[in-house]
Amino acid sequence: MTIHRISTVCRRLLAYSIVAAAIVGLIAGHSVRAAEKTDSVIEATAGKEFTISMKSNRTTGYGWQLAKPLDETTVKLVKNDYQNATQTSPDQRIVGGPGTEVWTFKALKSGKTTIEFKYVRPWEKDKAPGETKSVSVVIKEGK
Repeated sequence: MTIHRISTVCRRLLAYSIVAAAIVGLIAGHSVRAAEKTDSVIEATAGKEFTISMKSNRTTGYGWQLAKPLDETTVKLVKNDYQNATQTSPDQRIVGGPGTEVWTFKALKSGKTTIEFKYVRPWEKDKAPGETKSVSVVIKEGK
């Protein structure tokens, strides 16, 4: 076998491995980047509501939860909704389709806080989250 052929075979094996890992991740209900932690910063205004949106697929059993209690002197949870990505009306949900979880909070006073989330199956108590997300919230005085 020539060096060129070995190189070609290795590239193909690597490509097949990546595709296989992606398929396993999709079947498991989340991306191959399991246990990835993503951080972001958002600005809010005291007295107003703000939202945090995260990709989700509840048909796999996974969903976003608060990883730590909120600093309730700074922010308050208003609601948490799941929106199917392919949904244009409630009767058009596609079974197995992905969606977005939209968390709505109210900024209570100026300051800074961090909201931490974990992507878990609620019944798997001893298993690490599939993903975590930390959002720093900077709240400015309302006008």
